[in-house]
Amino acid sequence: MGRQARTRNQVNRRSPRRKPYDRVLIVCEGYKTEPKYFEDIINDYRLSSIEVKGTGTHPSNVVRVAKELCKKACRQGDAYDHIYCVFDRDEHVGFDQACNEAIQAGLKLARSWPCFEFWLLLHYGQCRRPFAKSGASSQARQCIQELRRHFPEYEKGMEGVFSKLKCRLDEAKANAVSALKDAQQTGECNPSTEIHLLVEYMQSL
Repeated sequence: MGRQARTRNQVNRRSPRRKPYDRVLIVCEGYKTEPKYFEDIINDYRLSSIEVKGTGTHPSNVVRVAKELCKKACRQGDAYDHIYCVFDRDEHVGFDQACNEAIQAGLKLARSWPCFEFWLLLHYGQCRRPFAKSGASSQARQCIQELRRHFPEYEKGMEGVFSKLKCRLDEAKANAVSALKDAQQTGECNPSTEIHLLVEYMQSL
């Protein structure tokens, strides 16, 4: 058998090329807090196929930006496989409308009631006690205060949050699953979160 034939047979025996990772876009309500958290995951797991965009605005604008970026990527011939919208219930008037618009547009949701910090709080244990507004302190502010009882140095927009809490990640995911299941059964979403679903998807990549 000649050299050329051997080379051709060797090429034919090679394993198929691995399918590239999904191209993913995560659009966040927060401008710093959530983007930095997800960028920390991206760096930790080396997920170069995921992009994160912070808007610093309300849920409706998150959905609008996500739809615009989706259309732009399609026009450029480099469409995203999945687009996630990350936002809080908090006290947003247009929350339900934003959710409906995202679903109709085929976008995925990763919501938190009342805020993203509830996901962080679940790293320290289960919680289903509703957060209530107290005077000028919103539900979200009450949740952040509870988080600081366990994580005193926490500040919105701080870097390295995922790395600091990574050792508690499995506990947080289990607590999030339990909270979301109870929320779906009782109809009371405060407090619960879907962030664990996005985190698990990122881990699967």
